[in-house]
Amino acid sequence: MHDGDLPSADPHPIGANLRNGSGNPRTRGLVPHDMPIHSFLALVAALLAVCAAPLQAQHDDRIWGRVFTDEGGVHEGFIHVLATGSGGSWADVLPGSKEIPEEYYQDWLDATRGGKRHTRVLELKGYRVSWVEKHPSFTAASRSGMRFGHLAELTFDDGGKSSAATRSQHAAAARPGDSLTHDTRGRVHIGPYWNRARVWIDEGGSFAEVRGRDIRRIEFGTSPGGRAPASPRLYGTVEDRSGRSFTGFVTWDGSRVLESHVLDGFWEDMPGLANPWESGRYERSFRFSDIRSLERTPCFARVTLKSDSVMELCNEPLEPDPKPVRISDPALGLVEVEWYAVRILSFEPSPGTPGRDAFDGGRPLSGTVVTREGEEMTGRIRWDADEEWSWELLQGTSDGVEFSIEFGNIRLIEKMESRGARVTLTDGRSFRLEGGNDIGEDNRGIFIFPTPADDTAGGQLVAEWRYVAWEDLREARFDPADNEGSGS
Repeated sequence: MHDGDLPSADPHPIGANLRNGSGNPRTRGLVPHDMPIHSFLALVAALLAVCAAPLQAQHDDRIWGRVFTDEGGVHEGFIHVLATGSGGSWADVLPGSKEIPEEYYQDWLDATRGGKRHTRVLELKGYRVSWVEKHPSFTAASRSGMRFGHLAELTFDDGGKSSAATRSQHAAAARPGDSLTHDTRGRVHIGPYWNRARVWIDEGGSFAEVRGRDIRRIEFGTSPGGRAPASPRLYGTVEDRSGRSFTGFVTWDGSRVLESHVLDGFWEDMPGLANPWESGRYERSFRFSDIRSLERTPCFARVTLKSDSVMELCNEPLEPDPKPVRISDPALGLVEVEWYAVRILSFEPSPGTPGRDAFDGGRPLSGTVVTREGEEMTGRIRWDADEEWSWELLQGTSDGVEFSIEFGNIRLIEKMESRGARVTLTDGRSFRLEGGNDIGEDNRGIFIFPTPADDTAGGQLVAEWRYVAWEDLREARFDPADNEGSGS
C-alpha cells in the first residue's frame, strides 16, 4: 500500500450482529429452562450495566468530535485523521507551525542586539543597497505541534488557513473578564498538507470520509457512553538497537494507526526462491490485529502472528524502508524511530488511556533557570525565544530516534559540556539529545519573566525579564503541573 492510499477499516461495528434476520434477540438455548424470560432479560441488563464502563474505558483514548463541512454537513463520531502525522488517539501529535509574535522577536533583539533591527546589505557594480529584514535566526513561523487531547477546535477559513483553539483558551473565554496572558489563537496553524488530508469519521455503523479542503471546523469532545469504535487504536512497544524501549500508540509507515489496518507490500522469503516478489503467489498481507511482533531483519522483518506462525518477509529491492515507526507515548510525547534503528516492534491491546480529560489545553511554563556561574532565576519561562506553553514540544535526536517531548512532561534540562543536553522527564526517564534549535547551538536563548511573590502584577509577566544565552546555561528546572493547578 502506498502512503497516499486510504487504509482499510473494519466495516462492522462491535455488536453489529447482535440480532438475527427476524430482528429478535438470539436467546434460544441461552435461557435456563427454570428462569422466566423477564428475569433472564433483567439479568442480561444488569450484566451489561456492569460491563459498560470497562467497555467504554477501553476506547477512551480514541479521538471523538464533530466535523463541519463547507456544504453544511455535520459528521459526529470517532475520528481518524489521515495526513502528515496521522492520528487516532488523544495522545497523537497534530503537526503544524506557530507564528512567532513580533514582540517575541523584539525581546530577542533587545537582549542580543541592543534592540537594533537586522540590516541586509547587497553590493552590486559599485552600488550599495541595504534594507531591514528579520534576522536569519527567525523565520515567519516555527515548527510546532500539539497533541489532539489539548484541542478544543480547529477552524479553517476560505483561503484554507487554519487556527487551533486549546481547551484552556475555551475555559478562559468562559470566565467573564479572564484571559490568557499570551493567547495563542490564530498563531498555531496546520500545514499546507491539510488540503491533501482525509478525515474518517466512524459514526457507529457507517463511515464518512471528508477531504481536508472541504472541512470548515472540527469540534473535539468526549465520546458518549455506550459507543465503541469499529477498530481499536494500534498500541505496542518498540525496542531500538540501543536497547531503549518506548511504549504507546503506534503509527506504522506514516498512516496506519488502527488494528484493522493492513501490513502489505511485502513478500514471503521462500527457501530456494531468489526473487519471490516476481510472483504474486508469495505476496503477503496481514491485519495488524493478527500480528504479535515485527523483528527487523536484513530482508525486512520476521513477523510473528498471534496464531504463533512465524514468517520471514522481504522488501522489494531498491524499495525504500518504511517510514519511521511513531510511538505516541502519553508520558513523553512523540518518538519516531527510523526502521534501521528498530530491533523489534511488539503489539499489545490498547489500555484505552489516556482519555481526553488527561489533557487541559496547556499552562504557562514556569520554573528556575541556572546559569554556568550558579545564578538562579525563577519565573515564567520562554524557551528558545518562542516556546512558553506546556503543550509545546522540545525536539532533539539520539541514535536514529527523533524526540518531540511535551514540555509539560519535562522536569529538568541540563546542558552538556560537549553538545546537546540531557532531558529528564517527570516519570524519571532521561535522554541525551542533540540537534535542532531547542537543545543545540542554534538555541536562541531562554527568557525568564519573574512573577512577584505578592502577585502585585495580577499574574501578568513583569517588565524586568532576564535573558540567558544558550552558552551561559547550566540547567532549567520546570515546575510540575500541580503548581499551576492543572497540567497535561
